Amino acid sequence: MNDLRWWVDEIVADVRRAIAEQCGWPEAAYRLQFNRERMTFNDAAALVPYLHELGISHVYASPCMKAAAGSPHGYDVVDYGRLNAELGGAEGYSALAAVLHQHGMGLIQDIVPNHMGIVAAENAWWSNVLENGPGSPYAHYFDIDWHPVKTELKNKVLLPLLGDQYGEVLESGQLRLEYHDGAFFLRYFQQRLPLDPRTYPIILTHRLDELKDALGAESDELRELESILTALEYLPPATETETLRATERQREKEVIKGRLRRLAGDCQPIAEFIERNLRELNGTPDDPRSFDRLDSVLNAQVYRLAHWKSASDEVNYRRFFDINELAAVCTEDPQVFDPIHQLIFDMLVRGEVDGLRIDHIDGLFDPLEYLWRLQWGYVQALARAAHRRLIEQRTSSSDGPVSETLRWEAVEPRVLGELWRGLGGHPPPDLLLEGAPATEGDSPIFAADTGIGNATSAGPRKLGQSPVNAPPAAGGDHPTYRLPLYVLVEKILSPEEPLPETWPVAGTTGYDFLNMVNRVSVDRNGLHEMLKIYKRFTGQGTDFREVTYQAKLLILRVAMSSDLHLLANRLNRISERHRRTRDYTLNSLRLALREILTCFPEYRTYIRRRRVSERDRSVIHRAVAQAKRRNPARDSALFDFIRDVLLLEQPPGLNEAGRDERDLLVGRFQQVTSPLVAKGIEDTAFYQYLPLASLNEVGGDPVGGGGSVADFHAENRGRLEQRPGSLITTTTHDTKRSEDIRARINVLSEIPQQWRPAVNRWSRLNRRRRREVDGLAAPSRNDEYLLYQTLLGVWPLDPPDAQSWPRFVERIQGYMEKATREAKRRTSWINPNEEYDAAVRDFVAAVLDDNPKNRFLAELRAFEERVVDFGLYSALSQVLLKLTSPGVPDVYQGQELWEFWLVDPDNRRPVDFDRRKWLLAEIQAAGASCAKERLALARHLAENPRDSRLKLLVTWQALQFRRRRADLFRRGRYEPLAVEGFAAEHVCAFAWRRTPSAGEPEEAAIVVVPRLLARLASHSQEESETPWRPLGETVWRDTRLLIPALPPDRPLTNLFTGQTCPFDEGGMSLASVFSDFPVALLSNLD
Repeated sequence: MNDLRWWVDEIVADVRRAIAEQCGWPEAAYRLQFNRERMTFNDAAALVPYLHELGISHVYASPCMKAAAGSPHGYDVVDYGRLNAELGGAEGYSALAAVLHQHGMGLIQDIVPNHMGIVAAENAWWSNVLENGPGSPYAHYFDIDWHPVKTELKNKVLLPLLGDQYGEVLESGQLRLEYHDGAFFLRYFQQRLPLDPRTYPIILTHRLDELKDALGAESDELRELESILTALEYLPPATETETLRATERQREKEVIKGRLRRLAGDCQPIAEFIERNLRELNGTPDDPRSFDRLDSVLNAQVYRLAHWKSASDEVNYRRFFDINELAAVCTEDPQVFDPIHQLIFDMLVRGEVDGLRIDHIDGLFDPLEYLWRLQWGYVQALARAAHRRLIEQRTSSSDGPVSETLRWEAVEPRVLGELWRGLGGHPPPDLLLEGAPATEGDSPIFAADTGIGNATSAGPRKLGQSPVNAPPAAGGDHPTYRLPLYVLVEKILSPEEPLPETWPVAGTTGYDFLNMVNRVSVDRNGLHEMLKIYKRFTGQGTDFREVTYQAKLLILRVAMSSDLHLLANRLNRISERHRRTRDYTLNSLRLALREILTCFPEYRTYIRRRRVSERDRSVIHRAVAQAKRRNPARDSALFDFIRDVLLLEQPPGLNEAGRDERDLLVGRFQQVTSPLVAKGIEDTAFYQYLPLASLNEVGGDPVGGGGSVADFHAENRGRLEQRPGSLITTTTHDTKRSEDIRARINVLSEIPQQWRPAVNRWSRLNRRRRREVDGLAAPSRNDEYLLYQTLLGVWPLDPPDAQSWPRFVERIQGYMEKATREAKRRTSWINPNEEYDAAVRDFVAAVLDDNPKNRFLAELRAFEERVVDFGLYSALSQVLLKLTSPGVPDVYQGQELWEFWLVDPDNRRPVDFDRRKWLLAEIQAAGASCAKERLALARHLAENPRDSRLKLLVTWQALQFRRRRADLFRRGRYEPLAVEGFAAEHVCAFAWRRTPSAGEPEEAAIVVVPRLLARLASHSQEESETPWRPLGETVWRDTRLLIPALPPDRPLTNLFTGQTCPFDEGGMSLASVFSDFPVALLSNLD
């Protein structure tokens, strides 16, 4: 057992077993938003039996690392090394994982490697930077420009956290010095900032002569204080970055604090001396001169306090979007990557976590390298754990101590070499992955014939391949199935943008699917009419492309101006490196950069390691060409210079240091384009331009038109071929509207001829409720148009009673305040127009005044009554399409019932899980009792779509089927199905087929859903007192579904009704398929 080869084989085999024994790829995920008030780890554990009964395989958890106190979302992590105690801490998390495992379920954990919350009192890394400046061992953890253009900020961090101008805040007494445990701090309300220890003498020498007189010049306590002052004088400054001197500072400052703590604790006069000094330095609000010494203390710190509004121009640390409280971290540095991921790797090794979701992947410097480092880091963590187990086994046995040749440092190269060759694919050789063997030339990303350790009798098993997550037979051995770790990325794809094929991930978080499935229920022709109605109503004469250009320009001018300044400063340093480009001024570079950023057509490019793909080259050429066209009076050579810098072609003759600086600029440029698109389009233009608000979704296109069924099938096939493990979703914590709201608003595209007179009449009825603000009507026509769509979409199925009605009005008021401020036209978050905000708030209250004289409210309710059921049937179609399409279905918390939620924070409303448990048990009981009762329930729900059990029934049955027929969805073939006849364009259908082995019957499932039902009803409806339902022969007439040849002795059963659907060689009648239920999931083995 001391044989090196045996040890290597054992460790490699252990790693292979650990990956094979993982819970496997998800069948269906359920997103939970953790918070201390309504969803702790204990709360989630209590839900696990219900989720298992529903058909969920994995809980999909929001971030759970220690976040800022009271965080409602967890994306403001302050400590990557600890789980959030407010949620239950490590013990609670382990208990949740154990309950999940007891039910055969797993957990996908959302992690935030891009940024941190920077509440100094809670974030030890950031606090150390504020105390020690560039000399902090954590200074390189954050992207701080210590040498900005503004010389006053040299070696300082601008902290834009004040509620007013610095002088006003200072002289009002809101900034207070505090002493605690040997250290001095600055208090500003809840913020507590450390002071540079080199500035302690300003406090400790004040009135020192008085202290000498009180204690006596020869007292030991005075001598100790004077010794401390001498030590502080010789402490290396915060600007000292040389390693030994910086280390000395870190060590000695803590020694000094300890001495001061003991001295003040043992000597009451010195404690009182410090307390009185602080009182005097903190000043008196009625005496501005009394703050001079405090001002001197603050000016000597390594941070500069500023009004929060100054952040847009001068903040010199990179932020997450424009949020001052979230600082970007340099995850591209291995020294930063390791502590950020140590805990999550430990949790993966322990089996508490089965997969990861990476937040804001486009914010990272080099996403490709990060993702490979993540996969490789997980394998290394498994190997180290396996080695530790072997060591423990040896030391607890009678075999004696372990030879030095078998210590980890000795076996590591051999073990990692073996594991690397079986990684399921070699990363490109220019990646810098610790412990990875050197490779020559380009290796294929996915190697088809490499295994880990010794081959088994069945052939070599790929790392990450197991019976649970084996590749689908239809698609061959898909490379993403062989990755060690299941990883999803929050990557927003523009309409023509693919997910980079070299990324070692299962797929995205599903916004691409969301937008495609949403467009299926939008009428293309009707959308064109909706655009004309919108323009006439609002007077909006600008097309969406121009709106987005102006919106991004606004963001760069107001919210992300500092990001532009940081880029321009870096670019200026590069231009100074060559005599042909040194004459470009900083201002001209800034303006040209601004135009290129504003014209950028996609979220970002992925130039890395001095390699430029053809796609990235094309994107940059398009952006620069558009910037030139918009600025014909500017020197085109300047735009060409920036283009060539971004393409790594300029300036010529750079030395290695110059090329490194250019690489850094290009990387930082790429990190800016993504938040600019998000803030400019999703968080600004989408609130300015909304012909059909349901299309204004993350990654969506308001003018892209409805999606054809053929487009939907093409995208499904592409996902199955390229990323079969990708998440597919219809609602997330970031969506602007829940799936059920979007489906209802989509109905307007089918009835524009009814919408036009209605919305115009509503506006006339509400004319007197508007008022003038700044010489213009309030609300604006655009905001008013949004309000009417919003009310239509969010209107509850059960009319609010007298007690709940005010809360409903407050919800709409809160949403409209957020929407109008996001639009940034008449009001904004940075410059709130309180008069306009009040006018909109009062307008909402007036139009929703629930009294008989309010004709608008009566007409809105009548219009709502005409569209609500069509929206519900459309939403039901979306649900079934999501639950049966290629990919991993994701259910956002609570969305198994009808829910009409708006953008955050409205979508964080409490979920009534007790009601959901009760309703699911009721449905299960009906299904288990007898076929007659099952059919009766299905028919009742089909006729009463406002009953939330309709959505729950479809969700439960589809998820159960997906669980029972997992191989069909993993290994089966996806086949679009044609429809012919009267209502052919109103149907979307496809089949899953699989032949397990010779002699066994072919397994098949057919999914059929209706679409555009309001228009179908207008063609087929006769005068009737009963509500129109998409059921039976009077609706579907001669419409037929053409299906592939199936064994005639295997009937197709509709899982929702239990009824068989007859078919022949020509297909089946949709009048039969939709005889009792509005959607169909047919199976020949159930």
